Amino acid sequence: MLGTSRLPVREALALLEFDGIVSASPRRSAVVRSWDRTAVEELFDIRIGLEPLAARLAAARIQQGADSSPLHAALRESNAAIASHDPLRIAEANAKLHGEIVELAGNSLLTQLMRTILARMAWLFFITTKRAVAAQLDEHHHLIDAITSGNERLAEYAMLDHTEAGRAPTLAIITALRHPDAKLPPEPSPPH
Repeated sequence: MLGTSRLPVREALALLEFDGIVSASPRRSAVVRSWDRTAVEELFDIRIGLEPLAARLAAARIQQGADSSPLHAALRESNAAIASHDPLRIAEANAKLHGEIVELAGNSLLTQLMRTILARMAWLFFITTKRAVAAQLDEHHHLIDAITSGNERLAEYAMLDHTEAGRAPTLAIITALRHPDAKLPPEPSPPH
């Protein structure tokens, strides 16, 4: 249909399988994985373990004089994406923001580990764009402020708070998608 050979398709599917996006059967087919409560909980548990570390290391690097402009650029891009109301753009921009924090952390192993996690995050962010964007925007500003302050603990706790704040609303959306009769609970307003 796309006029391409099988080799690039196989390579792309192998990468998607490595990132946990598809499940492939040898010499058969590939199926996009679905999100359920377990998959969401596992992703958030891993994020809780790694992203606060990334924020702490990023703040330490800021304290040592690292350039914070990529974080601010990613935050501006996230703001513009939210203003566009384009779900794909919002998901990609938010994942990029988290990716910039990981890059700034300067830990090559952490960057490698987060590659797959960031791919899944972008996918989940796209599926759950119905989450309260105002609250996420406020959390992102607080998070970037904490990291750029150079205060390692403040950055670590801001990321922990931001990540955990997304768990319940994300689970509610995934549950509603799997069970359309379920009602979404209201999300809390952003703190003032």
